[in-house]
Amino acid sequence: MSKYAQTCPIIYGNGSTEQLGAEAKNLGCSKVLLVTDQGVKKTAAFKNSVKSLKESQIEVVIFDKVIPDPPDYLINEGGELAKKEEVDGIVAVGGGSPMDAAKGINILINNPLPINQYFGDPTYQPGVPVIMVPTTAGTGSESTSIAVVTDTTNDAKNSVIGNAALGILDPENTTSLSAEITAQTAIDTLSHAAESITAKVPNPRSELMAVDAIEKVVNNLETVLNDSENLEARGDLLLASNFAGIAFNDALVHLGHALAHSIGAKFHLTHGVICGLALPEVMIYAAEIKPDKVKTVGEAFGINFSGEESDSQIAEKTAAEIRKFVKKAGIKSFAELEIRKEELVDTADMVMADACYNFVPRELTAAEIKNILADMYDNYK
Repeated sequence: MSKYAQTCPIIYGNGSTEQLGAEAKNLGCSKVLLVTDQGVKKTAAFKNSVKSLKESQIEVVIFDKVIPDPPDYLINEGGELAKKEEVDGIVAVGGGSPMDAAKGINILINNPLPINQYFGDPTYQPGVPVIMVPTTAGTGSESTSIAVVTDTTNDAKNSVIGNAALGILDPENTTSLSAEITAQTAIDTLSHAAESITAKVPNPRSELMAVDAIEKVVNNLETVLNDSENLEARGDLLLASNFAGIAFNDALVHLGHALAHSIGAKFHLTHGVICGLALPEVMIYAAEIKPDKVKTVGEAFGINFSGEESDSQIAEKTAAEIRKFVKKAGIKSFAELEIRKEELVDTADMVMADACYNFVPRELTAAEIKNILADMYDNYK
């Protein structure tokens, strides 16, 4: 049995940020906490968001302290500010970290601190309307119920549960992204989509949207890396991120994200980078249980299968194509990132303890996970 839903409505199109103020007012907001980071604060996306809000006579309180993989103490600080200022709305402008931070802060508006007590627990008093204005195309956080928070007590990534009230997808807001971040976030989209397709419980809508998401990334990433101002291609990457977010919110991600969360927490590497290094080996693992779904992933990447391939050949062809794509996107190997193989393999216990591991299509032994970690190191050069 599978189910599917949409967590919030989406407004999409060039210049759609202009609608932010009017939409916030429609949601009953008169004073909002604008959650962002120092980098985004310098962009036109931030300036246009503030302009639209103020033109609708909405007071803006800025919280610009967000850092990558937002830690619990930062969410607590934002929650205290939101309480003190008595805001009746939250707007996140930025990538996955500001959007995740906004969801966490929203939990604290009508509930006691700290955020850590709400990890994995949806039983809390509702907050205020949250509007997401993404400036990256990767997390799909505007359409997911999960916000990743770094648990500094246990030096691990954990998550809280919360939804946005609206997402505004404006391709113009992504044109200032560097090629490096554009590539890394696009790889995150691919990981969300491929894991959704190979999920423990198949989901018909998730597969449809995930396939389209992969195709959009495959067909548009190189264009954007060569022409950062190409709004049509930028728009397709933004839609891919959103579609993959909708897909995995229902189907759920699994081993790839358990690996990425654990390795990211230990070595403080960018999430999209680890997702790209994990995905080929995750598809080889998934093909043992769901070879037909891995074939679907491979076809979305542009592979033409003859129909005569064995399950292992489907796996290897798909993994090889993903490695080729990820390498072309500029993702470095673990060796290039100066991570030792022995240290990488030692994260196996963390992988098994990660929340996403609960959704793997087939349980693995610690030895199997160590082998996958070793293959991530050895097979990507």
